[in-house]
Amino acid sequence: MLIVLLQSLQFLLIIMVAYLFKKIKLLKATDGIVLQKIILNLTLPATIVVGFNAVTVEPILFIMISLGLLSNIGLVMIGGFIWRKKDAPDQSLMMFSQAGYNIGNFTIPFVQGFFPAAIPYIGSFDMGNALMIFGGTPLIVDKLTHQQRSNNNLFRTFIGLFRSPSFTTYIIMFSLALAGVVLPENVLSVFQLFSSGNAFLAMFMVGLYLDIQIDLESLQKVVKLLLTRYTLGIGLALVFYFFLPLPDIVRLSLVLLALAPIGTVATINIITYGTERSLSSFLASVSIIISLILMTLALVFIL
Repeated sequence: MLIVLLQSLQFLLIIMVAYLFKKIKLLKATDGIVLQKIILNLTLPATIVVGFNAVTVEPILFIMISLGLLSNIGLVMIGGFIWRKKDAPDQSLMMFSQAGYNIGNFTIPFVQGFFPAAIPYIGSFDMGNALMIFGGTPLIVDKLTHQQRSNNNLFRTFIGLFRSPSFTTYIIMFSLALAGVVLPENVLSVFQLFSSGNAFLAMFMVGLYLDIQIDLESLQKVVKLLLTRYTLGIGLALVFYFFLPLPDIVRLSLVLLALAPIGTVATINIITYGTERSLSSFLASVSIIISLILMTLALVFIL
């Protein structure tokens, strides 16, 4: 338990230091773009390689992919129902704020220090999650809100996923695992070198992007959105942990995923569908802090 608390405090410290650097103008929020490129193209793929290497492909990995899909579909539909009487931008805001998990830039860095063995399960869930946030969720939002802001169909969405280095790495490592190919230690050590910096860079990027300024009206809206998201998230976590007949490490992974913050792509979609950037940035920032607290508490109570 002490290790979990110390690790979480370290993450919080990194976030606060990055935020301080931004406030004293030593760095700018736009510097986070550079870190994001390094993470998405180098350290995160390396972490996935290390986590998936020597994994035995079991039916449970396909179950995790399905859960990633179904969780998103269920939550976006619930979000649409809750604010069904609102105008299209607000209904879209509720839907995007409920579905989509920040896994690559937050959840994987969070767990890689505690449970590196959980990365294959979390990564498999993320494959289903990615299919939704990059195309599936906007299609549902368009249908329920009678808009046509998304130009994608499911086929185009799937092809577009391969532009994501992390998703491509998932597919490559999944294929190698299916073929029984294991990377030798001297090759794996190179990937471990880069993956070792992933957690620090990801949390530092979070701090640079942290935005805690907002007007009162928008604050009230954010409170409703996050209260809904984490009420549903805690309920989903309880179902995952107490009712699914899965191994302990898989159920623990699902609990952490259910409590994960709003996905980066989801916050971009929120802006695309008519919500002010300031509200979207504040929503994402507060979501990360809440998720860090809830995920830490979950580990403390479960372990």
